[in-house]
Amino acid sequence: MTTFPRPAEAEPCAANAAREGARLRRHWRELVRLALDASDVFTSAMLYPHAASADRKRLEGRMFGSRSDRLALAAFPHAPSVALARLATLAATDADVTLATRLARNAATPAEALQTLAAAFVMNRAEGETDYRRTVQRVAQLIARHPLAPPALLATLAASADSIETLRSLCENVGVQTDLLAQLAGRGIEPLQRLLAIHFATDAHTRHQLWRSTRESAVRAQVLRHAACPLELLRSIPASSPERRSLALNVRTTGEILTALARDDDPAVRRAAATNPATPAGALVLLCFDADTLVRRAVAVRDDLPLKVVDWLAEDGDVWVRSGLARNRACPRIWLDRLARDREADVRRSVTRHALCPAPLLVLLANDEVAWVRAGVALRNELPGAVLHRLIQDTDIDVLAGVARHRGTPQATLSRLAEHASPDVRRAVILNRHTHRRVLLPLRDESYPLHRVLVFMHPSLTDADRWRMRFEPDTEARARMFGHLAGSLAAALDRQRQHSAPADAADTPDTRTHQLTTSVEEAG
Repeated sequence: MTTFPRPAEAEPCAANAAREGARLRRHWRELVRLALDASDVFTSAMLYPHAASADRKRLEGRMFGSRSDRLALAAFPHAPSVALARLATLAATDADVTLATRLARNAATPAEALQTLAAAFVMNRAEGETDYRRTVQRVAQLIARHPLAPPALLATLAASADSIETLRSLCENVGVQTDLLAQLAGRGIEPLQRLLAIHFATDAHTRHQLWRSTRESAVRAQVLRHAACPLELLRSIPASSPERRSLALNVRTTGEILTALARDDDPAVRRAAATNPATPAGALVLLCFDADTLVRRAVAVRDDLPLKVVDWLAEDGDVWVRSGLARNRACPRIWLDRLARDREADVRRSVTRHALCPAPLLVLLANDEVAWVRAGVALRNELPGAVLHRLIQDTDIDVLAGVARHRGTPQATLSRLAEHASPDVRRAVILNRHTHRRVLLPLRDESYPLHRVLVFMHPSLTDADRWRMRFEPDTEARARMFGHLAGSLAAALDRQRQHSAPADAADTPDTRTHQLTTSVEEAG
């Protein structure tokens, strides 16, 4: 049976909700005021997606009022997509090719903005002075390379491109579709072939076509290296060293071929074979005695080493071979014990980074004479209590930074480290997700803007704590903080509006959008 609150009970709830709504709207108004008064436009831009009606117009006047502000905002990497889309419209309207160039270069510029720029500057053949045409051509190249450019736009650019630079940019775009790459390969343009061979989306048929159409060793090497390389190309050993190296890197190469490549005269080819997980164990035995130290180092970091190979590498004269082995899961306990007492500090440090390093060795290495080794112990996620207590007494900055990030460090110790003279130690306290709120509060006044942003985003802080940081003096830090505050306020206003909406109101996306818009309009 549904129970309805009596009027005497409902009135205090309604009053509390009204007071909370008034507080939220008051905070929103203050954010808008501070943003409009700021010396930069970035803060206004971070409020822009959450504003509506009168507030949005006021923010637009601040953001887009001068060309210098437009140019600054177009290059801002954290600018909201809605602000960048509006800038693209202004660039098209004013034929501002400099603004268009900055927008096309910004990785955050959304797809619709790129389409606006392409329609205004690229699809229409540029007329005018040589410098202007060159700049428009640059816009085309940047759009062609942009990771957010939609496939249809890239296809249009490919069809209308009149310069090799634009086609090259298309081949470098990570979002280009397989069919478009096949079309570009069909044109037979030599400067594009290597880029097409490198691209991960190029299919096996296109790679086979590239192989047949070129004798360029660099192109063929990229074809052989790719995961989509046709299998028939992996069954013979080519003549050129770059091609053999790529063949040795391909995990689909047969064990027989890899064994032959492990004996190659070129050490770069042998190094490639040493890194390939498909290389047979018999070839690894040969490679662990290779005269080239880089080959032996490549073998030492493999996690599939036979025990006998570990025995040989553990006595290698090269410090980086032993160091790589000391971090390797394939290194057994018996050799970890020996390497933990190695004469080289870098090897002992690597033992501390071994995933299964036993507790007795951590106790030993926590007392190492070299601070860099002790710091390696401090960086481990799991530490025996006695080891952590020993490291807390250390005075080295690297060691204390590791202690400050450890989840088992007492809060009293974190509070002391939060006052350390080294910014590295203080930053480590902030990065510790287990640091309590009372330890973090004094760090809101840190001298480094990055530290203040990290404190602001720490999960231990409350919304009230973050609100008190609204007077942040650094431009970029303030923008990021205001973006978070504005999003939180908009979400709170939306929730309150939904809570106070009539019970029979449909909770549809359109309804929620209208409620949020109305709430933000009231906040203005």
